[in-house]
Amino acid sequence: MKIKFALSAGLILLTGVGLAFAGKATKPAADRPAAVEQQEMKVKELKDILFKLVRQDEYLDEAIESLNSTEGPIGLQDISTLGFSLKSITKNLNLVSALNKTEFSTMQPGSNLSKYTNAILSYSRKVNRKAVKVNGLVVQLAASKKKAGMRDAVSSGKTGKKAPGKKLTQLLKEKTALDKLAAEARNLRAASRGLSATSNWLYIASR
Repeated sequence: MKIKFALSAGLILLTGVGLAFAGKATKPAADRPAAVEQQEMKVKELKDILFKLVRQDEYLDEAIESLNSTEGPIGLQDISTLGFSLKSITKNLNLVSALNKTEFSTMQPGSNLSKYTNAILSYSRKVNRKAVKVNGLVVQLAASKKKAGMRDAVSSGKTGKKAPGKKLTQLLKEKTALDKLAAEARNLRAASRGLSATSNWLYIASR
C-alpha cells in the first residue's frame, strides 16, 4: 500500500456578510474608530487560527484513513511517511496553541468574538478526538507488526537460507520505524491536549 498525503487542503473561505449600498460613499480609513479596526483585526486573526485548524483536521482524516486501509499491509515507506505527517501536524497544533495564548492575552470580555472562539474550541475538540484515535490505531499497528515479525523470524530460523536473512533485516527496520511512529503519535496526543486547553481558555476569555 502506498500512502499519499495531500500537499494542500481545499481553500476555506471564512468571510463575514457585508452590506453595500449603491451611491453611498464609504468613510476614509482615517475616520474609522480605532475600536472598529481593532475588532476587524481580531476577527481576521481568529479566522486564520480556525483555517489552520481545519487543515490539520483534514490531515488527521488522511492519517486515519491510511491506518484503517484494507488495501494491503503497511510497509516501511508507508510507516515513515505517516511518521513525517504526524510530526508536521504536531508542530502545527503547537503553533495554533501559541496563537491561542497570544489572542487570550489581548482578548476583551464582551467583544462579540465568542462565535469565532467557540468554533475554534469545537475544532480543537475534534482534533483531540482524532489524535486519540490515531494513537490507538498506531498501537494496534505496532502489535500486529510485532506478531507478524515473530512469525517471520521463526520461519527464517527454520529455513536458514540467505533470502530470509534479508527479511529479518527488513523487520528490524520496520520495528525502528514503528517505534518512531509511536513516539510521534504520543507527541501528537500531547499537542492536541494542549490545544484543547488553550482553546477553552480563549473561549472563556471572549465571553
